[in-house]
Amino acid sequence: MRPRASFAGAAIEVSDLARSVAFHRLWLPMLGFRRVWGSPDRVMWSRGYDHFVMRQAKDGVAHGPGALWLAVSAESRAQVDLVHAELRDSGAQIIQSPQELDYFAPGYYSVGFRDPDGVPIEVVHRWDELPDLPDAEQVRVPGHGVTLGGYFFKPQAGTPPYPAVVLLHGFAGHAHTMAGLARAASANGYAALALSLRGWLGSEGESDQGLRQPLDVLAAIDWFAARPLVDRERLGLIGTSMGGQVALLTAAHKPPVRAVAAFFAPTDLARWREGNPFIRDYLDDLCGPEGLPVRSPILRVAQIEAPVLLIHGDQDENVSVTQSIAMEEALKSHGKEVETFIVPGATHFFTEQQNALARRRLFDFLRRHLNRS
Repeated sequence: MRPRASFAGAAIEVSDLARSVAFHRLWLPMLGFRRVWGSPDRVMWSRGYDHFVMRQAKDGVAHGPGALWLAVSAESRAQVDLVHAELRDSGAQIIQSPQELDYFAPGYYSVGFRDPDGVPIEVVHRWDELPDLPDAEQVRVPGHGVTLGGYFFKPQAGTPPYPAVVLLHGFAGHAHTMAGLARAASANGYAALALSLRGWLGSEGESDQGLRQPLDVLAAIDWFAARPLVDRERLGLIGTSMGGQVALLTAAHKPPVRAVAAFFAPTDLARWREGNPFIRDYLDDLCGPEGLPVRSPILRVAQIEAPVLLIHGDQDENVSVTQSIAMEEALKSHGKEVETFIVPGATHFFTEQQNALARRRLFDFLRRHLNRS
């Protein structure tokens, strides 16, 4: 029986951020927390979707060093609503009515209030597992020593066996994140498997930024190719951000895929670490400098045989567009087939219009490489 969750997240204000980071680094990694984001005045640690934020206290504000914010788990959204109603009726200070804040964790729904001493507290419900979707079959897929969760979308056009695609999400995402693109693929006549990578919602194991995750995807491809509707000779692999990195690393293992597409993917982790100071602590804590080469697709281009499509925004501050440009140059230098589509004005998070442009290019690429021989 799964133990009842109690901790969802916390934030503390500290008098010296650098000193506090050095102190908490002594024990948080032992419990599986990694520094995943930082800025001059705050650092976020994460264990899956549990988050722990440290903020630099500011002079002259009411809440200084030691100020605490705590998030406690509820068993359902209804329970969150009941807490809100009870506290509201009692006259408690409500600082946030029940609402979704799913950038913290999948399905995150919470109410915020202050206790009599002014301490901010949040009661939150978030998904424990991937939710059911009416238009997809929820599946359990064997990985490399772990079981992965995902969704299988049947094609809405064409005749069997169908071309098929595996879709991989980015950091802190999950299979549900890829449901929109999977539906678009289904509408275009593809069988689609949206997969949660190890360590993320619905899947076992711990996220490792591309170390064992490519081996999981190889196993998932074998499982997917054996499905009756799927044409194992017409398989494609699509990933966004970390998922794009994993897709490219998987391609280097020479799986039976005929096309690989990577959206805004880190490809050279050493240069990514140098160019983005906010990602440095995360990479250092997770793998150290010695663990970067094995996670870098740019060092595996000689082994990639499938045609590659790289899509990137030219204003991406999370993963610089230079990552895709360098990957393109490396692939071309080894005589590989590669296309690059740079989206003008796009950051790491595409607008609806930018997404439409990118998807048009993606499906054109898939049609050319996954059509019948």
